[in-house]
Amino acid sequence: MFKTKLSFYVGALAVTVGSLAFLASCNKNKKTDTTEDTGYASEHSTAEKSFNDAESISDQASTVTSGSTLGYKTTALTSACATVTRTTGSIVVDFGTVNCLCNDGRNRRGKILISYTGNYSDSGSVRTITFDNYYQNDNNVAGTKTVTNMGHNSLGQPYFNVTVNGTVTLATGGSISTNWARVRTWTDGYNTLTDFSDDKYTVSGTGTLTRASGAIVNIAIPTTTPLVFAAGCRWIEAGTLTFTMPSGLTPQH
Repeated sequence: MFKTKLSFYVGALAVTVGSLAFLASCNKNKKTDTTEDTGYASEHSTAEKSFNDAESISDQASTVTSGSTLGYKTTALTSACATVTRTTGSIVVDFGTVNCLCNDGRNRRGKILISYTGNYSDSGSVRTITFDNYYQNDNNVAGTKTVTNMGHNSLGQPYFNVTVNGTVTLATGGSISTNWARVRTWTDGYNTLTDFSDDKYTVSGTGTLTRASGAIVNIAIPTTTPLVFAAGCRWIEAGTLTFTMPSGLTPQH
């Protein structure tokens, strides 16, 4: 579950600050207080998961041959949910024109387009992810995500610089726009490249979220308490986010 804590400050540059912490668990988070609003946290989670999932799918697609089917989040890759087409420097993951229920419990349709230079595992390689009429749970995902392999950190873990400039148009109406710069560290599973069930990542960095209401929220994820994503979990497992909004704006669900 998660807890939300809001505190308010007034000064030369008055802001509204919210801090949200996720506890280590693979259950859908549940609010445990009566804070006025956490809608911005929910919108952030929707956008975050949409673009992170697209990257995870591109990771999996890069390990199979052209013409293979992809169930997503299955080690056997036998649940045919998408078709992978590979040419030199590019990969297309096609989920078709109608929703396909993937093994992570999410419906997808449309295409994820990946262009790349070098092998994904090589330091300095760059992968660019875009979308063609792509939907996840009937939310349209559009924009660009760029992933640059920075090599290994001091713990020997692969890490990547990640930028996202994109929009999630909600099935319920409205849209969420994001502009992020992140560090994504592959903490578990990087030695088993064809088994995605043991993958785990941490994400830290900063960026902005433009809410469906039009409010712009600044977001920071500290390196000391990064977000934790595990392949077997539909939800963010752990981590802390700080949300900062201009003074005078009232958070809304």
